[in-house]
Amino acid sequence: MSISKGMSINMENDKNLSENKNSISRLLSSIDNLLRDEKERKFRIKLGNRIKDCIFTDEIMAELNESDFSGLIDEEEEIVFLFSMLFPVFVEKEGVTFRLYRHKIEVDLSDDMRDRYIYIFSDGRLTSGLFESFRLYDDEYVYGIKRIINVIPLLKKSIKEALIDFEENGGQPKEKIQHLKNKGIID
Repeated sequence: MSISKGMSINMENDKNLSENKNSISRLLSSIDNLLRDEKERKFRIKLGNRIKDCIFTDEIMAELNESDFSGLIDEEEEIVFLFSMLFPVFVEKEGVTFRLYRHKIEVDLSDDMRDRYIYIFSDGRLTSGLFESFRLYDDEYVYGIKRIINVIPLLKKSIKEALIDFEENGGQPKEKIQHLKNKGIID
């Protein structure tokens, strides 16, 4: 074997070895990225559930469950109807409007869609009005979550006020449900 042929084989082996190392490096990097994304997703879910639990405390849930529509509609319809009567709950703080629903909070910093954010409790996702989802480490995500956390006491107070208003008008909901049943809108 000639020296040039031997060098060519060695260079080819070095090239193959380098390609294999790069492939393995890319694979490991992909695995790291997947693990990091999964950890972030799990953390966002925990955070979303924790925020929801801070708002919908046991006390508030007990008050929500005290409303009695027995005999008019089944339990699942009762909960959906009750939430539709009470929510969204509006809170305004420092010129920012917060709308609390059962499964999300909408935050309006201004009338502009790009200044509107939606936080979904179930997956801890913060999305802009322009449908941009933010990562946990994005400044917008951190800023948005801080704003939501700071307004939790006001949201709880507003829920309690809505429940008091609801109870003070106690006859209306049952009459409204019976009216909807009579029209066949609900079973």
